[in-house]
Amino acid sequence: MAGLAADAAAEAGERPTAAPLDERVLAAGTTLRFVLLLLLLAAAGASMVPRTVWHLLASSATADKEAACWLAAGLDPQASMNASYVQYTRNEAALKACTAQYSQDFDGVSLGVGAVAIATAVAVYWLLPVWRTRRSKVAPLDAMDVHGGLRPLLDELVAIAGLARPPRFVVDPAASTAGAVAFGRWRRPTVCLDGGLVATSDTHRDRFRAVVLHELAHLRNGDTGVTYATIALGRVFFVLVLLPWAAVGLDVLFFSSTPDARGQFAPFNTHERVLGGLIVVAVYLTRAGILRNREIYADLMAARWGASREPWEVPAAQRSGVWPRLFTRFVELWRTHPSWALRRASLTDPKALFALEALPLFLTGLAADILVWQLGSLSYGVLPAKAVLVAGLVVGIGGVALWRAVLYALLTGRPAPSGWPVGLWLGSGIVTGELAGPGAAWNHWVPAHPEALLILVAALVLVMTWTAQNAEWWIRSWRGRSLGPAMLVGLAAASLALASVLYWWYVQGEVLTDGWPFTTAGLLGSYGLPGLPPAHIGPLLEAVAVVGVLPGTDASAGTLWWAGVLLWVLPLLARATRPPERRPKWLAGALPETVAPLAPHPSGPGRLLAAGLAGGLVCWAGLAMALAHMHTPTPAAVRMTGPFQLAHLMWPVLVICGAMALTAAVVAAVTDSAWLLAGLVAAGITALLGAGGTYLLMSTDGCLGPLNTMTNTCRWWPDVAWPLVRIELAYALALGTLVAGLAAFAGRGAGLLRRRPGRTGRHPTARPTAERPLRRVWQRGARVAAVAVVAAGIGTTVLTVQTSGSSTRSSRPPELMLDQSKWAPSASMARIEGQAWAAVGGLEHIHALSAAERDYATAFAAGANSTSDAQFLTAMGKLNTTCDGLARATQRADAYFTVPEPAGQQVWSRVVTRYRQLATACRSLATQPSPATAKAATAAHQDAVDSADAMIYWLAETGAIRRKSP
Repeated sequence: MAGLAADAAAEAGERPTAAPLDERVLAAGTTLRFVLLLLLLAAAGASMVPRTVWHLLASSATADKEAACWLAAGLDPQASMNASYVQYTRNEAALKACTAQYSQDFDGVSLGVGAVAIATAVAVYWLLPVWRTRRSKVAPLDAMDVHGGLRPLLDELVAIAGLARPPRFVVDPAASTAGAVAFGRWRRPTVCLDGGLVATSDTHRDRFRAVVLHELAHLRNGDTGVTYATIALGRVFFVLVLLPWAAVGLDVLFFSSTPDARGQFAPFNTHERVLGGLIVVAVYLTRAGILRNREIYADLMAARWGASREPWEVPAAQRSGVWPRLFTRFVELWRTHPSWALRRASLTDPKALFALEALPLFLTGLAADILVWQLGSLSYGVLPAKAVLVAGLVVGIGGVALWRAVLYALLTGRPAPSGWPVGLWLGSGIVTGELAGPGAAWNHWVPAHPEALLILVAALVLVMTWTAQNAEWWIRSWRGRSLGPAMLVGLAAASLALASVLYWWYVQGEVLTDGWPFTTAGLLGSYGLPGLPPAHIGPLLEAVAVVGVLPGTDASAGTLWWAGVLLWVLPLLARATRPPERRPKWLAGALPETVAPLAPHPSGPGRLLAAGLAGGLVCWAGLAMALAHMHTPTPAAVRMTGPFQLAHLMWPVLVICGAMALTAAVVAAVTDSAWLLAGLVAAGITALLGAGGTYLLMSTDGCLGPLNTMTNTCRWWPDVAWPLVRIELAYALALGTLVAGLAAFAGRGAGLLRRRPGRTGRHPTARPTAERPLRRVWQRGARVAAVAVVAAGIGTTVLTVQTSGSSTRSSRPPELMLDQSKWAPSASMARIEGQAWAAVGGLEHIHALSAAERDYATAFAAGANSTSDAQFLTAMGKLNTTCDGLARATQRADAYFTVPEPAGQQVWSRVVTRYRQLATACRSLATQPSPATAKAATAAHQDAVDSADAMIYWLAETGAIRRKSP
């Protein structure tokens, strides 16, 4: 860690004034950013090393055969991801068998290379301090402190810093500047003092103390260990992993294979190299930004220990003109130290540590998206864990910054940040990573529909806006010693909510970058109900089909659908908490001169409960109308049909989600402060009331007259109603919360448009003024009701998760939902696919069928030419054996790839069918020999031979195989 500058201009030992706000009131968030960098480097290394090793060691001939397996399966490199997936599901078993036959396993070598890289990183981390010490030719402090006056002073400063393990002090006699630097490992830190600092320690004692205290503050904050760990891992990654991987990539792009093959995969390979370059940029800029913040933290800690202001009084060079200033700002992005002007200003107002900067947020989104791509080889079963990891890092970094910014605004009387710009910058980083890498475009230069990526941006904007408003609510009402627990719970809820959307994106949403790949008939048919899809698909079933692929419609606990419920349960709990009447302990530590607590929000839980109740009444009216629309005089005739069952299940979901959206939009439109939280809380209450109304209506079905749907028998049906309501509640709470959040944004926009400028003199996000309090009894009753709603929401969610015995995804195969139309490759690609089909097994299967057919012909001839019963019985035994051979060859041929070209598949299907018929006729002849069975077998034999000849002819005509010379 570089020290303070030596050329301080001021000579007076002026003490810095105490900062008005303790910057340590909340976690800084820099550790999470370091964790993201370390995970990114580790995941990239684990992904790049095996590919580099495989390229260097794999046999090109075998590799070509393995690539031909994919072409034989009909997977066109130029096809869309959706078409490729559908084709993959048609040939999944055959493709796995083919690639397993030609796969080349170098896992042992890759593990060895990875172990060497890790060992090298550890060695670099261990030896960096030694190398730095020897490079500078430092001397021990005792050798330079000839008068013995520095050691007692340094011991005093170490005691002030409160370090449990004193560092080793050395001196760089060749450095004439008056600075210092702290470096080394966690357990053996070192502080190197410049020779100029030691020489002037007597005449500029205050400057000496300030410089040393600054470096000791780095040690106290643990900066050196994590910094050197990142440096060691980064250098090893760049030298041992990234450079070989980049060299291999250049070989793949420009030299290896044929020009046609390189051109087919050029987009994918180019995207991957660009992504590797972005890793370098993201890691360096992020690390530089973290170190700049750490410098300011060390400055403030040194000032708190009594350091003089003298070392910070460095005159700044003034640059005139727009372009020079922009260039200066650009250069500062790559530096590990902030400007002296910023460091001086931070001593009296540490707003730089609480500010929301666009670049760190953008880099966080970019690094997180690259991490997702590098973790792409993980199995499907760990997708929820990957979603939670990525969401936790993104929300953790952006959320901590938001909490700090909101806290700073509240304590300094400024307007609180809205949060949506944070989500916008995080989402911009993710979108940049998706467009620059192969994640969205795959083997195309740009995705067909990049606008689908706005879903991720919208999710982040929603979550970050919620985080900002939730932070304000909890900061105003928190009584504890530290704000850390409140922030941790709030960020955990936001992370899980974002993780649920990310999981949906990984499983289903990602395909939308290729366009809408689903068909209404396929979506309805995937439910597996009798009669779906019906002959006529009405508007309701169209809506149901679309809802079936939206986030939150998978009711299994592992999809994290229940996390969205936390977005309204947690704020309601904050509203139900009585605000502190005296200054809380955390506020006393953050701002000692304050006496009174922060002003609470004027809107109590009573208003939110009333809004939710109104929304519930609207929902009940909608449910009654929906049931009346579905009423039929003879329910027994239609209640078992698929369309009616699905409509009966989804009507309440659509009504509840619509009521939640309407409630959230209205509440957000009429609310000034925390409009999103207010809308979500009211919508959540509406959902619970709507689910309760659905349960009552279904439980009393048969007693409702014109509202009867499933039966006309009047009785209590809780055993029938609860399973349906449980599924509907899961859908409504998960999907409805997201819909309500988006509706709240729309309502907020409409509310702002309808208000005339100057109608209110107060900023919407400014600290609210106190209004006339409600009566104490009403306040207490409203809080009790709010706690009851929270308990009901949590209990219902837990019960629904525990009793959800089926996963929607497991019962709805994704390949049935997608468009099944066949991708039409180009003429040249069709020829290449045909050649691959023949090369990796197609011809082999044809020859195997022909060989089995010749064995049959030989056995048949032996039976026909037999002159005795013994000879005939022997021939029939051999014939039965050849029948088994025919059946086995036909079964293997049937398990092989379908021919990529439709005309060729028709010929191949005829081959398999004719040989299956030959095997059947062969068994009939062997078990019941007669002129009739012999005639049938002869005809089947000729048909089989003709079909095989036709297949060979088709392959030769299309260029898949060479024609035989006459």
